[in-house]
Amino acid sequence: MSRSKAGQSLMLFKGGHKFLVSTFPWAGGPDGPLVRQQRLMERGQRLQMDGDVSDFITSWGLQGKTFAYYGSKLAGRFWQVVDQRRKSLVQIDFYGASDGMEEALADARSMLDSMDLEAPQ
Repeated sequence: MSRSKAGQSLMLFKGGHKFLVSTFPWAGGPDGPLVRQQRLMERGQRLQMDGDVSDFITSWGLQGKTFAYYGSKLAGRFWQVVDQRRKSLVQIDFYGASDGMEEALADARSMLDSMDLEAPQ
């Protein structure tokens, strides 16, 4: 993601699970896009939040907010990182069938942990 530009997305597939990384221009506070995403999921996609939003930090120092969600046919986890220095917003949405979710989520966390936004601009 270090060389990505706003508006780009990357999707990886593993079985019935998807790992979608999207970049956007950042404007405003870090919580605005996260709140909008939750509303879209709850109202537009009829998904429910599973627990509270929490902070996360990876071994590369990437930090942001995350939450889990679920619906009648799928479950997922959403991560958001705001890089104020580069004025960028990165959203990672991992989702798929509830069956096999724990193993796939471990893989998704490994991918998230390998991401690094620190690169020359």
